[in-house]
Amino acid sequence: MARGDCGDSLNLRVPPDLKRQVEEYAHRAGISINAAARVLLAEALRLERRSKG
Repeated sequence: MARGDCGDSLNLRVPPDLKRQVEEYAHRAGISINAAARVLLAEALRLERRSKG
């Protein structure tokens, strides 16, 4: 199965809009949906730490 293939899914209960954003990022980046979710989560955590910093 190719990365970002429709068979790949985000196995978390998330709002549909967030799921769509992760899927779109995965498609643009050419990575799996799960990898995209990890990348986006890591970036969000970095930004949160900076804002508290």
